Amino acid sequence: MEGEAALTVPDSRPRESRRTAPAGPPRGPFVVTAVVACLTVVLAGAWAVASTRPYQAGTGLGYALGLAGGTLLAVLLLYPLRKRQRWMQPTGPLRHWFKVHMVFGILAPLTILFHTTFRVGSLNAAVALFCILLVGASGVVGRFVYRRIHHGLYGSRASFEEMRAELDAKLAELAPRLARMPAVRDDVARFVALAGRHPHDARGRLAHFLTLGWQRHLAVRAARRAARVSAAWRHEEDHDRAAFVDLLRAVEASLLAVQRTAQFATYERLFALWHVLHVPFVYMLAASAVIHVVAVHAY
Repeated sequence: MEGEAALTVPDSRPRESRRTAPAGPPRGPFVVTAVVACLTVVLAGAWAVASTRPYQAGTGLGYALGLAGGTLLAVLLLYPLRKRQRWMQPTGPLRHWFKVHMVFGILAPLTILFHTTFRVGSLNAAVALFCILLVGASGVVGRFVYRRIHHGLYGSRASFEEMRAELDAKLAELAPRLARMPAVRDDVARFVALAGRHPHDARGRLAHFLTLGWQRHLAVRAARRAARVSAAWRHEEDHDRAAFVDLLRAVEASLLAVQRTAQFATYERLFALWHVLHVPFVYMLAASAVIHVVAVHAY
């Protein structure tokens, strides 16, 4: 087929340095609904606590929340030790520790925020709270980047060889299926060529990286429109329309794989930079938390 050779992302980097990441599992409506419901409950609870202040941070429920948040914080800070210290290897697989680190990284700041009733009463408390929020925000960013270069949230580091082979297989499978739909084939080929561009200046590379997702969205819409008006689509029987729906899904999956392949090297560099920043943030958080606890109980 004419466009088959074009359905390859140009890649001029050395072979040993190339990587790509797989597409993560699609999020179903139930997961999205559950996340929205949890956020709604948390925001409603935060508004109620901040506006009515039903407890004080240093007594009763407020103190218990602070103790719980501190405990969660101490446990999640054990993850870096588990990664680096051999004597902690018998405590369980690293992936389980990572899961705990991720979950407690959300619960600990949230619990401590409720402990403060969303008010800061002293300088040491303000510093500790700032460090907690900084580490929490850093963790959210790290989670996003992490998923782009690993097999899922708790999987191993992706390798270029297996992931590029998966991408090549997707494109090779797609090419003959698009033989009867040249307009769709051309839309796919155009996006592949766009994704493979390597702008020479830093501003161009940044713009290319940031807009590639939107460009993929536009390419998917164009492919859908081209498919609906194609002669092959119009002449199919109704019971064969499911094959076209499956084809459009394959197009979307292939374009997503192309995007992630093209962006992988940048995400690798971002993850390395994030790790350099996140680790000092964690140590700063640990120190500020200890100082806050000592100050509260000493004075």
